[in-house]
Amino acid sequence: MHTLRPATLDDVDFLLDVSIEASRDQGRLPAAADEPGWREGYLDLARRQISDGPSTTSVIELDGRPVGRLRVTREAARIELNGIQLDPSVQGRGIGTAIIRQLQQEAADRGVPLDLGVERDNPNARRLYDRLGFLQYAEDDREDKLRWRHDIWTTELATTYDTPGVGMFADDVLGPTTARLAELAAGGRALELAIGTGRVAVPLAARGVPVSGIELSPPMIEQLRTKADEATIPVTIGDMSAVRVPGEFSLVYLVFNTISNLLTQEEQVACFRNAARHLTPGGRFVIELWVPELRRLPPGIPATVGIADPNYILLDTYDVLNQHVVSHHFRFADDGYEATLSRTPHRYIWPAELDLMAQLAGFTLESRHADWSGTEFTADSPSHVSVYRLT
Repeated sequence: MHTLRPATLDDVDFLLDVSIEASRDQGRLPAAADEPGWREGYLDLARRQISDGPSTTSVIELDGRPVGRLRVTREAARIELNGIQLDPSVQGRGIGTAIIRQLQQEAADRGVPLDLGVERDNPNARRLYDRLGFLQYAEDDREDKLRWRHDIWTTELATTYDTPGVGMFADDVLGPTTARLAELAAGGRALELAIGTGRVAVPLAARGVPVSGIELSPPMIEQLRTKADEATIPVTIGDMSAVRVPGEFSLVYLVFNTISNLLTQEEQVACFRNAARHLTPGGRFVIELWVPELRRLPPGIPATVGIADPNYILLDTYDVLNQHVVSHHFRFADDGYEATLSRTPHRYIWPAELDLMAQLAGFTLESRHADWSGTEFTADSPSHVSVYRLT
């Protein structure tokens, strides 16, 4: 059984040796490489990584013997695996897989994604990450950026998500929503980001608007497929801030606060840019989003009660430093005594910040209303529907 311990400056020589041996074993360090120069540069880097934050370097031990190096960065909105390197003599024993699964559990417990980069000349590592459920969300000139996210939408939750005729599935909600979206599509194709079970997409397609979607959760897509097949509403699996869907669209839309599911400002800006990549010139990006309820927070109390029904209580806890909210959903059984709890993390966005994100992606604000029916947006509006035009 492996163990981890924090690296110290006394470990620098070992960390360098295991890095060289692991790289050579993978065929990624040429025999003719300038080892003295490489060692000198690495020693400098390793000392800084151990002495400075926020990255943490650990020594991997097996039966009390150092056998590897692990670097992980922990931030408020994500965990990043910077690298695992193992001595060739202990590779193939499942140590790397076990470490990644531990990090996945930590990420799931915190409600944040686990990110990493994998070089394109390291196919063995890429196969491992694919097997462990990582999806590509970006790339640079050297490596692919992969992300693992705990899917809070289990099959059980996905099958109970729809509430036909009630709440956000009520006709008086969906009617104005789909009518406005059909008007904004102006006869063109529409792309829904985070399409879910097709709450909006199915009735919008019934209005004659060709709809495609992006969705991260396979269980949610399974529910959508009980209402519409792939030919009617094609869906691409992946991260809405990065995945590209073939073709161009006159409308991209993101409803019911879902942009806040992206937990960093960087991801939210990337979502705007991804929307822009899919639009024809002059196309529109529509976002439905709640206004942060910080005015409701009592002094010293970091939580608000959003809903208090006999069978359901919504409690939101705020981290105002990082603009994070965790929604705690308490659902009670019919007897009123037993409850199940699920949590959904969010990053809240002020309307002005949203407008700046839009500008960075080449959009201008065309309109903002308090709802889909065109009610005037005021300082007291709890949410808004914002329409951005690609310039």
